[in-house]
Amino acid sequence: MPISKPISKPISKPISQGQFSRLQTRLLLSYLLVIATTLGAFCTAVYAIVARDLNQQLNASLHQIAGTSASTLEIIQHEYEEVTTEDEYQGYIPKNADGTFGPISLSQLMDKYRVYSIPAFVPNPLISDDQGVEWFDSKQQLMVREGNFFTTQSLPKIVAPKGQILEEGNIRSFILPVYAGAKSEQLLGYVRATKSMDLLNAELRRFQQGLMAGVAIVSGLVTMGGFWLTRESLKPILRSVEQLKQFTSDASHELRSPLTAIRASIAVMQSHPERVHPADVEKLKAIASASAQMSQLVDDLLLLARLDRQAPDRAVWRQIALDEILEDLVDLYSDRAESANLNLQSQLIPNLEVYADPSELSRLFTNLLANALQYTPSGGTVIVSLQRNRTHALVRIEDTGIGINSDQLPHIFDRFWRADQARSQHHGGSGLGLAIAKTIAQTHGGDITVQSQLSQGSCFQVKIPLPGPPRSPKTRGGA
Repeated sequence: MPISKPISKPISKPISQGQFSRLQTRLLLSYLLVIATTLGAFCTAVYAIVARDLNQQLNASLHQIAGTSASTLEIIQHEYEEVTTEDEYQGYIPKNADGTFGPISLSQLMDKYRVYSIPAFVPNPLISDDQGVEWFDSKQQLMVREGNFFTTQSLPKIVAPKGQILEEGNIRSFILPVYAGAKSEQLLGYVRATKSMDLLNAELRRFQQGLMAGVAIVSGLVTMGGFWLTRESLKPILRSVEQLKQFTSDASHELRSPLTAIRASIAVMQSHPERVHPADVEKLKAIASASAQMSQLVDDLLLLARLDRQAPDRAVWRQIALDEILEDLVDLYSDRAESANLNLQSQLIPNLEVYADPSELSRLFTNLLANALQYTPSGGTVIVSLQRNRTHALVRIEDTGIGINSDQLPHIFDRFWRADQARSQHHGGSGLGLAIAKTIAQTHGGDITVQSQLSQGSCFQVKIPLPGPPRSPKTRGGA
């Protein structure tokens, strides 16, 4: 059947069951992506808020400990000076190698009133194991400390008047300068409160694990709900498409009988020209041509409806030699090519077989070859070639015809779509030839691609799988 090249406005492609499945999958993935993004943003925000609150609680605890301890700095400093300067406490505090006094605990400092030799260090039971407090003089010399958890960092040379937070690994400290009065600038010393961040990090890890478990549960529920929602939302569309396919099939069947009657009547009238008024001869020819085109259109619509609605009938599939089918087609169209002053060539490798429906493959290549001959001007060349790669047979039909605009290439396999240039130069054709060819190729697990340049020609390549392990054909429709 002669077919036309790509109308300015393409007709929407039919949607097959496979395309509905892919559409449902894309909708589901889009839905899940939105939900995942929302959940991710929500969890990140919640985690950030909880982490901020826990850090603020830890900082508030350090501020409280440091503030409470700062009120005792002046007393501790006085007592420490006594045990380091008065003779009666000589030897109470051991000295460092450089001659400076080392730090002692608050309990040891207060025990000077009961004993004159430094007692063994006993942790204060009122201070937890993950915190500690240190008192420094104005020269940043450590005097007294209490607790079980301290940092090895020395005090910074400059400390903000309102104190500052420092971190070292899993240790967080708050350093608070202490002044003689509320408005005095006389620095008495420093207090450093230290806490371990292990508990904070453990709580954040538990919270994070809880969030992840919640997200996993919600994601599972959302996935199941999304799958059900997308399936239900597409059901009305699927019913509409099926009704449209049924209408196309039914309308085509109903049109067949009156068209057959019209063509039979025209044939009878044309077989008795003596009964036809001379003025009506051309009218009869026009009616005969129009009825033939209508019959071809109905046949094409029925074929597409059958390909869309039914699984391929593999009972008629068999091993066929592609070179023989193509050679027969070239021989069949050689006279037409010669009459149109076209050079029709074939470059076929022998004995290349595929597993397919012979009649459908013949229809596929007939459409492409007729198309190439129709749109190649006089003196042009059409080449039919057959090659193979590792997994597919490759059939190319090249021409030096009018070509196709690049912006029209995505639409050439749409049904009833033809380019304005083609329509202005050629007549006939239903606009379904390329759509039928692509549908047949996909039915056989293959595909059709096209390369074309305007005024230089086109090349259609058909890929058909070679015989091998059982293959699932591509979903039909979408041609």
